[in-house]
Order: sequence, then structure tokens, then C-alpha cells
Amino acid sequence: MYIFAWLIFILPLISFPLALFIGKYRRNLAGIIASSLIGLSLVFSVLTYFDVQNNGIIYESFHWFSNINFGIYVDNLTLIMLLMVSFVSLMIQLFSIYYMKDDPNRHVYFAETSLFTAGMLGLVESSNLVFFFLFWELVGLCSYLLIGFWFFKPNAASAAKKAFIVTRVGDLLFLIGMSVLYTSLSGSSLLSPGQSPLSIPTIINLISSNSARFVSVVGSTNLGIITLLFLGGVAGKSSQFPLHVWIPDAMEGPATVSALIHAATMVTAGIYLVARVFPLYEVAPSYSLITVAILGAFTALFAGILGIVMNDIKRILAYSTISQLGYMLAAIGLSGIIGSIGVSLGMYHLIVHAMFKALLFMSAGAIMIALMDLRNVKEMGGLWRKMPVTVSLMFIGAITLAALPPTAAFFSKDAIIAGAWEYFSLSNGSIIYLLPWIFLTIGAFLTAIYTFRMFFLVALGKPRSHLAEHAKDAPLIALIPLFFLAALSLVLGLFQGGFYNFIYPVYRGIDPSSVITYSAPGIIQYIPLILALFGILITYVIYGTERWKHIDASKSWFYRVTKEKFYLDYLFTRLIAERTIIPVSGSIADVEYSYNAGIEKFGSKSLGFGSFLRKMQTGLVENYFLVIVLGMTLVFIVLIIGGAF
Repeated sequence: MYIFAWLIFILPLISFPLALFIGKYRRNLAGIIASSLIGLSLVFSVLTYFDVQNNGIIYESFHWFSNINFGIYVDNLTLIMLLMVSFVSLMIQLFSIYYMKDDPNRHVYFAETSLFTAGMLGLVESSNLVFFFLFWELVGLCSYLLIGFWFFKPNAASAAKKAFIVTRVGDLLFLIGMSVLYTSLSGSSLLSPGQSPLSIPTIINLISSNSARFVSVVGSTNLGIITLLFLGGVAGKSSQFPLHVWIPDAMEGPATVSALIHAATMVTAGIYLVARVFPLYEVAPSYSLITVAILGAFTALFAGILGIVMNDIKRILAYSTISQLGYMLAAIGLSGIIGSIGVSLGMYHLIVHAMFKALLFMSAGAIMIALMDLRNVKEMGGLWRKMPVTVSLMFIGAITLAALPPTAAFFSKDAIIAGAWEYFSLSNGSIIYLLPWIFLTIGAFLTAIYTFRMFFLVALGKPRSHLAEHAKDAPLIALIPLFFLAALSLVLGLFQGGFYNFIYPVYRGIDPSSVITYSAPGIIQYIPLILALFGILITYVIYGTERWKHIDASKSWFYRVTKEKFYLDYLFTRLIAERTIIPVSGSIADVEYSYNAGIEKFGSKSLGFGSFLRKMQTGLVENYFLVIVLGMTLVFIVLIIGGAF
């Protein structure tokens, strides 16, 4: 038993009660406890990395119940997630010591974030989909607690409930997909005695050894249903259209919670799920991966449009998260044609995104502290002079999000867009295969616009409020985690080729080096960068000056529709929830009440009749004899009248 791999998620789990109970009496110790134990998780992740490289995959499984096992499965895909989650979580915890220093319930915060991190690390290491799902739900529960951490704010409490309900929709679809997979495999000839039908390495090995037999046993239709249901779970957890609506409201929690949820952990769980069970998508009907590619690409475009009209700094970053998750999912979907290298493209962008998005959220958090929780970018301005260190760190995050060279996202995002062109080039020429490239390319243009609209309004010009006039940088020691994230945002692009070769043993598709040679003909390969630069130029002309104050966008119908988020919240809340689900639930409740009332009435009448019959049981023999005589007399009378005598 390789204990270090188990300790990776057990240590943050231990941190939960320690931070909660010790922190109740010594609140300043809560952050130290949480950071120390998550730091140890990072150390053990590094040790596990070297062990896997030297000795091979770690797979330890134990019988749990029926034909379900629990255990850990650590290969190269698992390793990159363990290293990323533990590292980014540690950076966020360290910054949180400063960010939450004045909160009276900071011990609860550190306890909940520790449990959240434990759930994510356990999810990543799980060897069985049932074990995976339990950690998946733990992450969802903790996100509910953290989004609603300031529960005394009505918006925070409402946002927490919204996140919980919306993600439960996806979780139900995921659970149904697991059920279909279980019933398809359980008891089949594919499984040896003791093998669990929901074991991740078992599924991978069955497909790799004889994919044709696996498809014949499970059924092509069932595989299509399973993979699409899994995609429904991904849409909820990783906020893909149309289940993305919970993330913008989730910004009511602390900025560090937003960094934790929207950078390293919860929202990447769905992307990791598709990557983890990717062999199922490989053998499923082709429409599964086509759906993955188009859904991801459309989400990237859709969220980019919404990000342009937001004024809340955290909501802008929230929509950027949704958009970037769309890029990751689309990259995996491209694997249907370009080969499993698409998974590497998506996972590489996932790692890069974790770094720069945590950087952006925490720099936004530092700005909000300086501005007494002011979040409207139109009321900021001039902060590059007032907060030079913090805003410079945000600038690094901004150019990385916009995928400008030489940042890491320039390599990760452009590789996905190049892969999307290759996806179309290798297809049968149908327009449907061109859609991912169109959506992702326009998404790159929109990303540059909403990113630098936010940055220019925050950093340039003159302060537009009293709070902005008196802003100042956070202590440098508090910003140290941000320096680490900024450095990685800049240099991770150097490891692109090594990353693809690292993932290659997990998915043996085409030669991983071929992704570097992907190129579109002529000017097309430069279109994403040209559009990004053009978007920044347009944004500077409008928002780098005072021109934006003279533009009344509210006259545009498209602006109004976009500002209302295309009325999806209205659709889900007013039409589906309030006018459909609540009346239907009320009708069902009325029927249930009537049924229960009928049962209770029948029961009370039965009791009454029983009470009447009990009165006949007096216990006196002479009474029983009298009844017998009367009964016999009645029988004789009937017989005489009937002519029997």
C-alpha cells in the first residue's frame, strides 16, 4: 500500500476538523493548519510523481460492497491534476490568511476549504466511479457552503441554493449514466470474478484490449446514452451551456472562494471526468464527441459575449471561466477526428488556466479589499498608479487570459484553435465540423475585449470614486502566492511539448509531437492572434480613454438582451421553476394529501369497526352461550322458511 498517495487527500480531510475546532479557540491557527496540511499534500503529490515515473501506475483497490470496490488509481493524468490542485489550493490558502484576517468565522472558512480540497483530490485519485461520485458530491456540498459563506447576505444565500440545485441536475444525469453503465457490464462475460463494473482501470483495460467486444456487450446505443449522460454531469459541474447559470451568482462568496472554485477545483472536475473516461467516448457513436466539441466551442463563444457587458469585476472573471472551460471541453471533443491528442490539448489549457485564473481572482480580491468591497469596474480607474504591484500582477493574468505571446495561454489556446482547424480539414467537409473553429476563433476575439475592457477600466485613467483615490497595495508578503502564479502563467508555455509527451502514455493516439506541427493555411493560422490584438486596440480606444462615458449602449436591443443574459435566468426561474415545477409539485402534493387523507379515513373507520366488534368480547360465558342459541335459532328459522324441513 503506497501510503503517500492516500495521504494526498486524507491530510486535507484531517485538516477539516482540526481547523474547525482548534480555530474556534485560536482563530489565527486555522489558516496555518489548513495551509500546512495542504502543503504536505503537495509534497506527497511530488513524491507520488517520482514513484509513478520510477515504478509505474499505482492502483490499489479494496472490496467495498456487492461488486463495487474503492481505491486509488494514479497515472500521469492523475498526477498532473494532483500537482495542480494541491499547488493552486496552497497558494489560495496562503493568500486567504491575509484576505480573511478580519472575518470572525475564518476558522469555518479554512475548515470548509480544506474539506473542499480533500474532495477534489479524492475525486482525482478515485479508482471507481462510485467512489468518484461520492467525492464529486462532497465537492458540490462544499461549494454550496463556501458560496453561501456570508449567508447573512440574501444574495449569497440565494446564490448558494442556485448553485446547489443547478449542479444537482447535472449530478442526476451523471448518476443515471453510471447506472446504465453498471447494468450493461454487471454480470457480463467481460468481467472476471472480483472485477467491479464501475472500476475506471477495468473499463480502460477492457476497451484497450478488445474494443469491438466491449461495444458488442455494452451496446453502441447504450454507449451513446452513457457518454451523453456523463456530458450532462459535466455541463452542471463545469458550467457548460445551458447549466452555466450558477457561476455568475456564485461570485457572492469571498474572492478566494471564487479562485478556488473557478480556477483549480470544482469547475475542472467535469473536464477531468471526460478525460478520465475518454476511452468510453472513443468507442461510443461519433455523435458523442461531436456533441462534446460543439457544446464546448459554443459555450466559449456564448460566455464571451456575456462577459463584455458585465461591470462587476468578479462576474467578468466568472464568464471568462465559463468561456475557457468551453475551450477545454471542445479540445477533448476534437479527439473524435484528430486523435486522443485532443485530450492533451484540453488538459494543458486546464493547467494553464488554473494558474492565471487564480492569479486574476486573487488580484481582484486584493483590489476589492483596498476599495472596501467595491466591485463595479466603472467606479475604479487609475489603480495602476495607486496599486502598482497588484495591478501589474493582474496585467500578467490579463495578457495570459487574452493568449498573447509569450504567455502560456498563447501556446495552449492557439493549439486548441489550430486543432479545431485540423478537425475540419480531416473531416468530410461538412459545415458542422467547421463550427468549433468558428466559435473558438471568435471567442478569442471576445476574450481580448472583455479582458482588457476590465483591465483598462480598473488600471487606467483617473480614479472615479473616493475609494479608488485612497487605494493602496496589499503587503508584499500577502502577494507572494500571486508572484508564483504570475511566474507560472508566463513560463508554462515552455513545457508544452513535454506536457503532451507526459500525457501520451495515458492515451495512445497519434504522435503527440504532431500537435506542434498543426498549422492552418496562410493567414488563417494567425487569425486568433490578429483578432486578439485588434480586440485590445478597439478596447483601448474606447475604455483606455474616457470615450466609453459618452456611449449609451442601452439603446441597442442586442445589448439589452445580452445584459439580461439572453433571458436564461428568466427561463429557468420564472417559467420552469415558478410556473411549471412549483405548480406541478403543488398538484402532486394535493393528490398526495388527498390519498393520505383517504388512507387515514379508511384506517379510522376500520379502527371504529374494530372497537365495535371488541364490545362483543365481554369475557362472560353466559353471554357467548346466549349468542350461540340466538344464532342457531336464526339458522333454523331461515331453513324452515326456505322449506328445508
